Amino acid sequence: MVNKVMKEYIFYTTEGFTYPPINETSVENYQVLGRSFGKNIKEARHNLIKENPWIVECGFDINKTIAKQLMTEDIKQDINTILEYLMKDEYTHFLEMEKPNDHIYCVLRRLKKVI
Repeated sequence: MVNKVMKEYIFYTTEGFTYPPINETSVENYQVLGRSFGKNIKEARHNLIKENPWIVECGFDINKTIAKQLMTEDIKQDINTILEYLMKDEYTHFLEMEKPNDHIYCVLRRLKKVI
């Protein structure tokens, strides 16, 4: 079980190539090395290498990896909880203000569509 304070990251690199199924030519692109959890990127990178020693064994430079934090299901649920709490009151205020385009309700509605 992952501790809720842990963040999930995906790690990828521009090192390496891939081969398309159609022919023998190599394609320069990003290589996904894996995903890992940690309190921060540094800890998650350490955990990634600990859990996947093949990354270093294959010659990938862990210092050249790119890391992006992923939106976990827990984060999505937290955002949804906040949205549910705010939507009704903000909608009422939105109507009272005669539906301005820059009202926070517009942002909440956009967020609701992606969560």
